[in-house]
Amino acid sequence: MKREEIHIRDPFVYVENGKYYLLGTTGDDPWGKASDLTLYESDDLENYEKVCTMVTDGSLDEYTNIWAPELHKYHDAYYLIVSVFKDGIGRGSMFFSSKNLDDNFKMLTGEYVTPKGWGCLDATLFVYEDKPYLCFSNEWLTPINGNGDGSLYIAKLSEDLKTLSETPVRIVSGRKSGFAVEIGDKIKGVVAEGPYLYKEGNDIVLLWSTYTETGYAIIKSVSKTGIYGEYVFDKILFDKDGGHCMRFTDLNGKNRITFHQPNKTPFERMKLFED
Repeated sequence: MKREEIHIRDPFVYVENGKYYLLGTTGDDPWGKASDLTLYESDDLENYEKVCTMVTDGSLDEYTNIWAPELHKYHDAYYLIVSVFKDGIGRGSMFFSSKNLDDNFKMLTGEYVTPKGWGCLDATLFVYEDKPYLCFSNEWLTPINGNGDGSLYIAKLSEDLKTLSETPVRIVSGRKSGFAVEIGDKIKGVVAEGPYLYKEGNDIVLLWSTYTETGYAIIKSVSKTGIYGEYVFDKILFDKDGGHCMRFTDLNGKNRITFHQPNKTPFERMKLFED
């Protein structure tokens, strides 16, 4: 299967043993049940084969809006982070784990790792100074700070990744960014979502997405003062109706950023550029 044949939002690439593994919000209906949690394998980032369906035990049957899965290896296990929605509970992110990359992933706790009642999505794992942290979006539709302000938060995780071990700290306010524009009809708000963190020298780089006057966009912010910020706007990396990115190093040692474009169903496809 060619890359352009895969309908995908929020693409995530995991690299191991000379292979690229692709996952994301795949499937025909990203706004209903959403991702089928298919894992693809590639040698060249252009040609893909299906490896497996990552969750097959029925534990997600009662959930919809299965969005933005990420795959990480931490200590001796693989971890899948997925954003989901369930009636009566709302939106949040949870961990699944497996000892093997191509084996069935099981719910780590069955509970959201993001704060209950916050309306969270797009959680990402970031290991900083040997400690695990969770960075996530508080959705603009249910902002804890009011005024339709979608925001990004970060908090230290317990070593077993089962719970947050501290109160989350807000590191980005979409409304205060100075360039994000409001979206929505009856309810209006500003988006800050799709966070991804990495180190660049002594700095911490935060990639995230919002809507600007030209459409969905990728933003680069930088903290020179540690994990809790201040995260200062650096530049807009892409503003042509594409976003929700992550960064990886390819098999040739080049840093790549992948994201989806356009931001309209069913046309979303995985895009790549060198960083």
